Amino acid sequence: MKGYQFEDTQGTFHLKKAENISYLYFPIAGEAGLKSSLTPNLGGDAKIDQNTFLLEPVSAENLVNNRNSRNFWCNVKGIGSWSLTGNAAEALSKKFTEMQDDSEVTAGFMWQKTTRESKKYQLRGEILSFIPVEKNVEVMLVTITNTGRMAQTVTPTAAIPLYGRSADNIRDHRHVTSLLHRIETTDIGVLVTPTLSFDERGHQVNHMTYYCVGWSGNGEKPVDFYPTAEDFVGEGGNFERPYAIVKNAEGVKAGTRIEGLEAVGGLHFSEVTLEPEEECSYLIFTGITEDIQEIRNLSKTYTTREMVLEELEKTKAYWQEKVNVAYHTGDSDFNQFMHWVSFQPILRRIYGCSFLPHHDYGKGGRGWRDLWQDCLALLIMNPAVVRQMIVANYGGVRIDGTNATIIGNKQGEFIADRNNIARVWMDHAFWPFGTTKLYIDQTGDMDILFEKVPYFKDLQSGRGTTHDEEWNTAYGKQQKAESGEIYFSEADLARMPADFEQKIKAAAEAKGGKLVLKKEPKAIPDGFVLVYGGVEENCTLKALFDVKKDQLQDKVNEILFL
Repeated sequence: MKGYQFEDTQGTFHLKKAENISYLYFPIAGEAGLKSSLTPNLGGDAKIDQNTFLLEPVSAENLVNNRNSRNFWCNVKGIGSWSLTGNAAEALSKKFTEMQDDSEVTAGFMWQKTTRESKKYQLRGEILSFIPVEKNVEVMLVTITNTGRMAQTVTPTAAIPLYGRSADNIRDHRHVTSLLHRIETTDIGVLVTPTLSFDERGHQVNHMTYYCVGWSGNGEKPVDFYPTAEDFVGEGGNFERPYAIVKNAEGVKAGTRIEGLEAVGGLHFSEVTLEPEEECSYLIFTGITEDIQEIRNLSKTYTTREMVLEELEKTKAYWQEKVNVAYHTGDSDFNQFMHWVSFQPILRRIYGCSFLPHHDYGKGGRGWRDLWQDCLALLIMNPAVVRQMIVANYGGVRIDGTNATIIGNKQGEFIADRNNIARVWMDHAFWPFGTTKLYIDQTGDMDILFEKVPYFKDLQSGRGTTHDEEWNTAYGKQQKAESGEIYFSEADLARMPADFEQKIKAAAEAKGGKLVLKKEPKAIPDGFVLVYGGVEENCTLKALFDVKKDQLQDKVNEILFL
């Protein structure tokens, strides 16, 4: 990629006509789980995990060819329809000619700004995109400026297709899962809450709502909405030339409910007349939540343009603080390039191997090697975090010395090998040793060697040569010790039958283990606590119900509604 220019010492750069560079995109993400990719035309996707995609999943090829991407339109009175992202049939037909819009991308750590100016429409559009650190919402701050010498009347419309389901549904039951969509328009936007998560792994009651809401910079709400793809694009139309935009068609009002169709976050605002050099702005929010109230709270947290810009500065500062190294080589461009290289391990931690268009391997985050290699890269910047990672990573080691090879979405979360194939990778044992040694050499922290971590347990045993047929998911994913201790509350100890201790001992011995009844009470309301191999397992009624919460909710829903 050529032509980019750095603007400061924090890696901020700009690139003119970035849309002419194929496969170019930028990452924006937060720490709450939402992770997105954006092209200069605002293509790309947004998701929390494999089964929770806000926008349609994309691979590298889709970046170039997908039509249904984020967009913001202006119907310009007396002239036509202009896309601020360049995703319009008219704009695409002028690519590689002198009539192509002037455009520029400015980007930094976890934020992107696209600027586009049209000679024909005498308008300049700016779209600033980022994800607040602790929220699962993607923010678009849109600014429209009249660059001409005469007043312009424009009708703005945000149009963001809402996919709202698993990546598996791209080719597995896509139409069937669209039938599960329950679409609702509120006074500020479009909400999609599918009734079920539906794929070949099973059917589960869905608790996620996917949404697109927004208002103007002065708090004006949309006048109506385009909540479905078929109404938005119209008969014979498409996302590059949608009927609703071309005809400035009236949408549906707030309070409309629609079932069983592909959804669009189409927010149709009232027309506004801009004098020369006058501007207007719009705040657009797309996200995922289990709590509808979170959507309402956005209008309080980000009421104005200034509040959004303040949040952006907080976001910039947060990610800059993560990269606490600097380079001084005499070549300022190389220094800033290395600033971005230092940011890569953080992106790896968030996106793993599966959640960027060019890295769509598998259905998880990272593999065993990746866990330890990421530690190596992060060690120079944040040894305290690396210490936590190393300790958590050892939780993936089985008692026979082998390890889990598939990593979950959270630190310390491990999954059995794909398809439960019993195998051992010859280099996997090296990476914990090499990484831990380097950590100790760099920090002098010998105490890490005395941290206690339970062994990982799953179906595999015998160093990958066989399966433990007695293991099941009820056992859990932590290896239990042969001997353990069981604790009860003071009240339960007082009313315990005389032969209860002997019964516990006999039951444990029948399974080849040992269990000792402790006479010291635990401060628990009911149930018991098991302690084995340095692991404490809460078996109170509340804890047991919490573990089974989703299953129990689904069962209740099934009984009551299905």
